Amino acid sequence: MAICETTLTGDPIHPEVAEAVRAAGKILDALGHHVEPARPKADVPMMMRAWTDIVGIGTALWLRSSIGDRPPRTDEVEGVCRGAWAYAQTLHPTRYLQAVGEVHAFGRQMAGFFDRGPDILLTATLAEPPAKVGRFAHDTEDYVSYRTGPEGIFAYSPFCAIFNASGQPAASLPLGWSADGLPIGIHLAAAFGQDELLISLCAEVERAAPWAGKRAPIAG
Repeated sequence: MAICETTLTGDPIHPEVAEAVRAAGKILDALGHHVEPARPKADVPMMMRAWTDIVGIGTALWLRSSIGDRPPRTDEVEGVCRGAWAYAQTLHPTRYLQAVGEVHAFGRQMAGFFDRGPDILLTATLAEPPAKVGRFAHDTEDYVSYRTGPEGIFAYSPFCAIFNASGQPAASLPLGWSADGLPIGIHLAAAFGQDELLISLCAEVERAAPWAGKRAPIAG
């Protein structure tokens, strides 16, 4: 089993989140699993560029089916949606198929990581504790920065997107807690087709460290 307490590009994550990853690793080690540091060498920036382009093109296609080829108005959709439409207009007509090919290539790169040894990859679910309400409001029209900028969606959630793209089974467990009493997710991912292995591991972890009775202070 591989454990990675950074992002999959090697960037640091929030200290509380990194500590939660290490604590999860200790739980799994105590359960008899061999846990060692490792991370895939897949081309994450390539995947995120491709995913961003695909989502932008998909947004433009949806808008075209509703309003035709004209730019969307401010009273019709929010800023990020307008920005996605504008961004899609800058892309070459062949970019969609190229981006799909890059996402497929990324999936093969991630598959290669599991083929070479680890049966499970343990990371955080998010790179930070839960975001404050309003952080990701859709006011901005800078669609690319909203997704991939230093304060964007991917910087906050760099792990789930990777497995959305690669298609491998993954699960988030509410194992950790921040100093403010908010949940910190632990992310477990497995090789293609190993869904049963993943779910059985999740059940084993839940039995060892139950979370059903825990509640964040804002929960009723």
